[in-house]
Amino acid sequence: MRKLFYFGLEPLKARYTYQLSKEWMPATFKPYADRLEFVDIEGDFDPDQQIKIGAVLDAVGRGKFAMSQCSNFLDMLNRGEVNNGDIIFLQDYWHPGIESILYAIDLYGIDLKFYSMLHAQSVDEYDFTYPMRKWMRGFELGLDKRMTGIFVGSTIHKEQLRQAGFEAPIHVVSLPLHSEMAWAKYPDYDPLKQRENKVVYSSRLDKEKNPFFMLEVAEHFLDDYPDYTWHVTTSGKEFKSSLPGVLDAMQELAKRQPRFVCMNNLTKKEYYHELATARIQFNSALQDYVSWTVLEATLFGCDVVYPNFRSFPEFIPQSKLYQPFDIHDCLKTFERIIIKGQHMSNFETMRFPIVSDLGRQMEGYIIANDYDREINVWHEEAYCRNLLQKDRNE
Repeated sequence: MRKLFYFGLEPLKARYTYQLSKEWMPATFKPYADRLEFVDIEGDFDPDQQIKIGAVLDAVGRGKFAMSQCSNFLDMLNRGEVNNGDIIFLQDYWHPGIESILYAIDLYGIDLKFYSMLHAQSVDEYDFTYPMRKWMRGFELGLDKRMTGIFVGSTIHKEQLRQAGFEAPIHVVSLPLHSEMAWAKYPDYDPLKQRENKVVYSSRLDKEKNPFFMLEVAEHFLDDYPDYTWHVTTSGKEFKSSLPGVLDAMQELAKRQPRFVCMNNLTKKEYYHELATARIQFNSALQDYVSWTVLEATLFGCDVVYPNFRSFPEFIPQSKLYQPFDIHDCLKTFERIIIKGQHMSNFETMRFPIVSDLGRQMEGYIIANDYDREINVWHEEAYCRNLLQKDRNE
């Protein structure tokens, strides 16, 4: 039986990475246990680790964790536990130390298949890696030469990668949400329960998420809707930002406006409670290929107000989108929901997590079956479901 060596992200409970790497992705490959032996490649990790420097993961912690995973895999290679046809799946394309594995297997004469989720990287001018592109792009394209398949969230991201010179098969699978496991974190969820007059903002406060615009919108919104509150949430012990001045501005708004509430150190259950009781989730990101925020928010029944930008028009109804940087248009989008009652139907709300759950399952199918035809779950939902159903019936 072939082995699937899974290189997950460091399982930070303050980020989505714990659920993704320790729960959702291992469950993705359980249906293929007769074909693939799932091997979780552990890394050196402090469960109390916090992000000190960095936007998504810690600048030092990411490298140390990834390289320790590579070191552990090389030990397995040295012990003869890796064979031709085995598979490596990287949960993130930026994986320091992966070149040591490529070097070693070439010398050993072992042929492995390589897959990876690619979240953004230097092809995105709004990503924090974009200023690194002069040295990073060569690494990205070099690794692309060894890739059997790459998974991305949205069509526009695939197009950007092609324009940058990526040649490996690229599958558009949204983000790999596991709906049932997420709901299990908050068993009290009742979709019929009356919601509070509350807007939730869940994105990071870094530049690419456009947090100054969020603060400006929040202040105008709370003036217009005196019976609403606006909650900014984080699972981190404290709010952090790489953008100078935004934390001070947020604290100043909270002092001026008591209905602007900053909530930190939330457990996953507490965060899901916020979503399950809110009416609307707001996003102002310049850089999001899909978004964990929209998937979890709609999974728990929130309506959404998002910018008409990048990946969002691919799957969010036009009536829920506003023109980026346009406060007036943004407030009109809120008005359509609150005053005019133009809510998303249950079908519209649930489509985001349903398709994303399908995309996660398709990752397992593609890897287990060496499937090389490029798929796009946003455009080929029925086709993908037929593939899964046929596979399960055989």
